[in-house]
Amino acid sequence: MTDSQLIQKYLQLRSDFMGYLYALTRDAELAEEVYQNAAVVIIEKSNSVEEIRNFRAWAKEVVRRQALHAIRSRETSRRHGRAIAPELLEAIADTLSKDQSTTSVVHNEATAMQKCVDELPDEKRKLIAMRYESDASFDEISTNLNSTPAAIQRSLSRIRKLLHDCTKRRLALPEGQG
Repeated sequence: MTDSQLIQKYLQLRSDFMGYLYALTRDAELAEEVYQNAAVVIIEKSNSVEEIRNFRAWAKEVVRRQALHAIRSRETSRRHGRAIAPELLEAIADTLSKDQSTTSVVHNEATAMQKCVDELPDEKRKLIAMRYESDASFDEISTNLNSTPAAIQRSLSRIRKLLHDCTKRRLALPEGQG
């Protein structure tokens, strides 16, 4: 398997791994960092592995080990009260590896949500991006858009409701129609 094929397979599993990592780390930033570090490890280790029979399981183990390493080396206790015990991480990993339906549900929800976001008008997508991708505060957004923080909060609340309803509708559709 070439590096390009590995990366492509890894990217196809992004939503599954990100959901898994967020459950383990409880920190979106750390989850993203672990995901990217795991990509590097996967490419490096793939050259030393003869044949990868089950890429998903192999990559998930790399992701899990990277998460354990990141949690141990970073001061998550400072940000979240206390770190997750390694035993709890193992229990989560065991449960998720036995229940493939969980990752399928997360993937379906993420796909439906992305389609709903794509359908939003440009100004609403911009507002969502400012708040959730750039992590801008209501004050920063209101200054940028010449509005008030309260108006921004109301707009975001309406957009979240639209996305919630849209996602629920898409998930209710038969497979292939969403």
